[in-house]
Amino acid sequence: MSQQTGATRRPNGRYTALRARLESWSALTVCLLGVAASAIVMATGHWRRGAMIFAVSVLLAGLLRAVLPDQLAGVLAVRARWVDSLLLLGLGTFMVIVILTR
Repeated sequence: MSQQTGATRRPNGRYTALRARLESWSALTVCLLGVAASAIVMATGHWRRGAMIFAVSVLLAGLLRAVLPDQLAGVLAVRARWVDSLLLLGLGTFMVIVILTR
């Protein structure tokens, strides 16, 4: 007449679906936090620093798209992995070059 403890219970499908959905948005959330930080820095009048933070956020998005599986990349996964990574890393690199040259 012993009952099973809570440690042997399986999580319900609703919980795992929610967790999967939150995990898929985590990569984009990290990148958007960088974009928000760049907007705050730009609002204080530091345009070059804010633009550099934005460029680093784009580079981070490209790096995350390159290393994360499609399920965790979430909405960063729009096209094929190599296309997304190449475009984001290329754009970020171009932005850094433009920002560093006067």
